Amino acid sequence: NTLVEDIPDIYERLQRYINQGTYQKNIPREIEKDCKIIISLSVVKKLMKKGKIKTVRRSGLTHVDRGNAILQVAEQDPLGRFGCRLTKEKLRLEGTHIPRDFVMRFNKADNAALVATRHPAQRKTHQHGIYSAGPNEEWCLDGHEKILQSMGIGVYGIVDKFSRMELSLRAAPNVRDTRLPVSVYLRTVKERNGIPLSTTSDKGTELGRLISLVQALRSEYLPDISEADVPSHSAVKSPQNITRERGWRPIWEKELSNILHFYRVGQNDAGFQPNDAFHAGLSLWVWAKVVQAKLDALLVENKYHKIRGQKKTLLPSDARRIDLYESPEEYDGMDLKTEIPEEDIDQLLAEWDDPSLFRFGDEDSIIVYEDLYRTVGSPKPLASDGWYTFHSMLNLHIRRLQAASM
Repeated sequence: NTLVEDIPDIYERLQRYINQGTYQKNIPREIEKDCKIIISLSVVKKLMKKGKIKTVRRSGLTHVDRGNAILQVAEQDPLGRFGCRLTKEKLRLEGTHIPRDFVMRFNKADNAALVATRHPAQRKTHQHGIYSAGPNEEWCLDGHEKILQSMGIGVYGIVDKFSRMELSLRAAPNVRDTRLPVSVYLRTVKERNGIPLSTTSDKGTELGRLISLVQALRSEYLPDISEADVPSHSAVKSPQNITRERGWRPIWEKELSNILHFYRVGQNDAGFQPNDAFHAGLSLWVWAKVVQAKLDALLVENKYHKIRGQKKTLLPSDARRIDLYESPEEYDGMDLKTEIPEEDIDQLLAEWDDPSLFRFGDEDSIIVYEDLYRTVGSPKPLASDGWYTFHSMLNLHIRRLQAASM
């Protein structure tokens, strides 16, 4: 009772830890870190039982409930790119706990051939080792353009090398704009309250401003480390930017490719006319909203994804990415972030950041789109409903034009 008084939301907190993939044995550590209260594992177990915390073993779901939940996730995966593990993790974050074996058996019954191709024995592993001393030693960044040509939407991202945790994923109309890497980098610095020891990117003319900035920041806040000893930025060929390229692969294969599929197959039914300026502008705005919503969800999923144990890798494994990033000392690493005064970061953002880089449309058009979106009920930005949202907004716009002309 005293503990419940000290932590009024203890049951909700326990459920959140479980939903985020925290091992039960590690929950006392999380409570101590978040609430500054020491609690034993035995007390945690009693509280979980008393609070009826949902887990894989105590989900309260029938086989029918489990199957329906899996099918709901599958609706967002028409290309069949989600594996059993990813499906389980997506459901877990929503508070639905289903054993991975059940997901596999269910998917096998639905499509045995597809499940077989996803077995680890069918995939090649990278033959070269990657090493990092700890989080924020090296941020790897790059733009992704596979949906840009079809949809007009690119993605720019930053990933931490040690933890393999995505630090930023931003949708943008032009990932080759020289201002974009700087804006994404500084926004990430603001969120993390500091700079990494170094950065790595592909070679590209759009990196000039970023390279100058990171060199200046390193020189100011880490003057004892020379560029000769540890370069503040390394520009390499795309295949050598391994951490970033490996991070793009599941994002493209399992998520963005599905969005592109929904985008392509629904155009005719939605009445989309690509040569009409209003149609083109509205569809770009709607689908950019869908893409950014997915990227935001991916940042959460990525944090709590557990990297499977790998004996041959030089980087730590068998842990969640968020644990590798926030508690590196438990995995033979150390945080190499250099903190920067908040006022200095705000000054840099005021000088370098440009919100228009992430804007899909001119300001006047976006005001119209946002009003239409609110009026149709601000529907959840799902790829499966993207064209329906576009169609609803378009019809409302047409009715308004007709009313205005009467």
